[in-house]
Amino acid sequence: MIVRPWTMGDTVKIATQPAQQYLHRIVDVRADFTELANQGLAWTAEHNSKILAIAGVEPQWENRAIAFALIAESAGQFFPAIHKAVRDFLVRAPYRRIEATVDVGFEQGHRWIKMLGFEIEGYMKAYRPDGADMLLYARVR
Repeated sequence: MIVRPWTMGDTVKIATQPAQQYLHRIVDVRADFTELANQGLAWTAEHNSKILAIAGVEPQWENRAIAFALIAESAGQFFPAIHKAVRDFLVRAPYRRIEATVDVGFEQGHRWIKMLGFEIEGYMKAYRPDGADMLLYARVR
């Protein structure tokens, strides 16, 4: 597995895990993260030309950013390396506060976000465009 800066087209190529497939209906998967990638804030993990994960942070204002991660259904055996890459990225990220959201019923997502040092902050009713609820987490230094 290699980790490299995100490039145009990566987001369209990822075959997301079932818990994240709804994103293709409500988010423009052709989104351009070039500026974030150029700043070292968006990256892609791949193996044999298959996209395994896309992750990064989007700055909101000084010392605050929102984290995002798309994980491929085929990422299983590579997940320990993906976890390490995300953890190392978060340690180096130049933000005091990093937020992330997780679908209420996505237990693996809740387990992972806690392993990354995030703490739950609140329940967000009807947060997604399709009306689903999410939980807000934050990692504060």
